Amino acid sequence: MSSKVSKPYFKSSSKMSNSRSFILIGFIVLAYSACFSQDRKAVNFFNKGEEAFKNRDLSGAEQYYLKALERDQNYPLVYYKLGQIYYAKRDAKLAQQYYEKLLELDSETNSYVKAYTFLASQYQKQARHKDAILYFERALKNTREGTRAFDQLEKQKKASEFALSAKENAMVISPIKMTEVLNFKAKQYFPVFTADGQQIFFTARPNEGDENIYTSKLTNGAWDTPESFSELVNTDYNEGTCSISADGKTMVFTSCDGRPSVGKCDLYITKLTENGWTEPENLGPNVNSPEWDSQPALSPDGSVLVFSSDRFGGKGGKDLYVTTLDGMNSWTKAQNLGTTVNTSRDEISPFLHANASTLFYASNGQIGLGGYDIFLTEKVKGGFSEPYNLGYPINDEKDQFSMVIAADGKKGYYSVEEGEAVNLFEFELPNELKEKFNPTFYLKGQIVDAKSGHPLMADIKLLDLSSGESLSSFTANSDGDYLAVIPQKGNYALYVEHPDYFFKSISFSIDKVATKNSKTLDVHLDKIEKGKAEVLNNIYFDEGSWGLKPESEVELSKLAELIWRNPNVKVEISGHTDDIGNDSDNQELSQKRAQSVVSYLIKEGLNENNLRAKGFGESQPIAPNDSEENRQLNRRIELRFY
Repeated sequence: MSSKVSKPYFKSSSKMSNSRSFILIGFIVLAYSACFSQDRKAVNFFNKGEEAFKNRDLSGAEQYYLKALERDQNYPLVYYKLGQIYYAKRDAKLAQQYYEKLLELDSETNSYVKAYTFLASQYQKQARHKDAILYFERALKNTREGTRAFDQLEKQKKASEFALSAKENAMVISPIKMTEVLNFKAKQYFPVFTADGQQIFFTARPNEGDENIYTSKLTNGAWDTPESFSELVNTDYNEGTCSISADGKTMVFTSCDGRPSVGKCDLYITKLTENGWTEPENLGPNVNSPEWDSQPALSPDGSVLVFSSDRFGGKGGKDLYVTTLDGMNSWTKAQNLGTTVNTSRDEISPFLHANASTLFYASNGQIGLGGYDIFLTEKVKGGFSEPYNLGYPINDEKDQFSMVIAADGKKGYYSVEEGEAVNLFEFELPNELKEKFNPTFYLKGQIVDAKSGHPLMADIKLLDLSSGESLSSFTANSDGDYLAVIPQKGNYALYVEHPDYFFKSISFSIDKVATKNSKTLDVHLDKIEKGKAEVLNNIYFDEGSWGLKPESEVELSKLAELIWRNPNVKVEISGHTDDIGNDSDNQELSQKRAQSVVSYLIKEGLNENNLRAKGFGESQPIAPNDSEENRQLNRRIELRFY
């Protein structure tokens, strides 16, 4: 959130034809001369000021109006005209003083629309919302309904009404400046984190110098000294406003100079490999435009990108757009997020939360407390939900942007301007805001060879077992490490594949009330060898039944793929039970369950001559049948190449 003050909305007075101006001015002068019996010399100076004003000689008009006030300090029209002049000169302080004096002298007349609108706008910026509402109402009485000016005044009035309500229901927030280790330059902003919160990436620069991206890791609860992100990324030009995938392996950033580009500012991508970060690549014309494209926000798995752009064809000034990775690993044509999110003004600073469904962003076109406010919207079927203003004091009368929320939903981070400095701050999220979106649970671990313990760069897919939906796909790094983000409730499966190994599937559940926000799952892969058996963990039957449950289809599909990749070996599918019930019933049940799996594989087109089903009943337990947990281990389907 920044403390920049937004520019006044109202522009200088519109042009009128000369004849119409003289008639109107003459009428007003006569009317006020009669009402207030102005001094003749004051009226003469006023008329000379009007002539200069008509000829666009603002300095000359100013001198004549001031002379008129020397003769008569109770001359309302002079204060009105001086207010106009100082507004045109962008001297808001003097304009406010003269307009306030005008309305002090003549509080009954409703004909000073410019004075009302200016004062209402100023009071709104100064958080004097009751006064602002009063003057917005007076301006509305003298503005034709249905016009753009009327709609804008009504919108600003609603903003002050919202501000009063927001402050009456203010959240308790205590921002704390982050450690000086991170606030190490004159300006640092746009922070982002890996899902586990162990690494931060942000933009920083001195007062005189270019922007660069820096990173720091959390070691024993303290942030390390920031390092330049990558020599391939940081140059003598400006690089900044980055976004990182949940596992910290994919970054998209903005660069405006010094690189091959499509437009004024473009988005670039770099990925972490065993040899370090790759040479940045321009995301190309499907994403970038000839105009300004910046402020990227990556989804946790790096497959969705939201960003801000002022390209031609938008809904207003700067709009939010989205692009996704297709089946060929190419970025699709960027699409405007639509009018629920975008307005006729500016939408900037998007941030996709780690839950992959909540979008935070800044807008000066929605009803807010003034300038840019931070909003929240949820991805829903067919688009996005109605934006929700985060309220006071996260938002105030100044400009707010560059805020991110931790994956676990406990903390928020943003930048604050303090004089010429810009520093990183953090705060504990209040309960009122926590209830507005779902926090996340992250899963991390290492993939290794079961015999040697050597790390493996295996492909990993995370699925929701209830819906069969793929939540994310990614690859363990050269150290075998992986990190994935999932919602904090549901039943999930982790599928791990390597061309030379049996695929491994691990199912697990997350409870909404779980006290921890993380889980570690290390995966040991076995090489494909004849005679080696592998348990298929995610094949399900009802109790006492051999009919496959729908949740089994994901696992069966993976099994079919594995067998297709090894067409020259024969496959045995074996069924096993616990020791509850008599031996013959268990033998029959295990045989029928194994046959159900084989029948499914045959329907998938696999060669039935290379497949056989075999039931072992309770004869080959892998754990003592002394607890329900162990019995569940014994109730299993196994795969064996022979």
